[in-house]
Amino acid sequence: MGESELNFLGVSYGSYLGAAYAAEHPDHVGRMVLDSVVSPDDWHDFDVHQAVAMLDQRETLFEWIADRPEFALGDTREQVRAAYARARADLAEHPARGTFGAAEFDNLVYRTLSRTQRWRPFARALGSYVRTGDAAGLEPQLPETDAESRNYEAALRAVKCADSRRPGPAEVVEDVRALRRADPLPILTGLEADVCAYWAAPEEPARFGDPAMPPILLTQAEHDPTTPRAGALRMQAELPGSRMITADRSYSHGVFASQRIRCVDDAVAAYLVDGELPRRDRHCRGPGLPE
Repeated sequence: MGESELNFLGVSYGSYLGAAYAAEHPDHVGRMVLDSVVSPDDWHDFDVHQAVAMLDQRETLFEWIADRPEFALGDTREQVRAAYARARADLAEHPARGTFGAAEFDNLVYRTLSRTQRWRPFARALGSYVRTGDAAGLEPQLPETDAESRNYEAALRAVKCADSRRPGPAEVVEDVRALRRADPLPILTGLEADVCAYWAAPEEPARFGDPAMPPILLTQAEHDPTTPRAGALRMQAELPGSRMITADRSYSHGVFASQRIRCVDDAVAAYLVDGELPRRDRHCRGPGLPE
């Protein structure tokens, strides 16, 4: 593009791309913001950490639903969990319309947990299914299953397999068993790198960190289950002089210009427009759980 420096905003996997670029071309990094930060771990390890975070987020969702009688799924977290388990078992045995079964339900739950604005529609649809057996409210929430969407999902797995080492089949099996020991109904949708066990070794795994790179600004939600904060902190440790703005009490994936947290948005905008990097890590008050 004829520019000597790259000014860059990368969200989710885009944060991984930005961090890798900064390691390879530190002299060409301008103002770089990494939002909802992927960890520097191997992809399979990242997926396992994400699956654990999704279980924690699901417990928060169950508690949130239990506090709202409108959904009629139970007055306690345990009752909601039991209703959820019954619904999944029913769909496993009798898929709605013959196609919406347990795997599709898990995919919907995985996507629901990533952003709190999806919680109310999901809880309403789940309550309707438990009462009537009609899954129509659950099915439309899934993304389209057209060729373009399927191609995206396939490409995502291929990219992960090209980025980092391969897990062995025994490692994948043990990690899945560990998740099942942690919870009998784990959310395995995000274990996308498990297919990499059967790929050839990567020619050039991604690397991170270079002492010559300028400081980078990271933004992260405290309770983001898709890119957990613990992994974001590990990535920050790889980026010399970087700063992190954490949205406390935030449970959704995607922070800057997404959750309308003025404290975050103003600081990031000041950096991108005027180059004003925060002097130290900062915390901003997030939106909390939905009403």
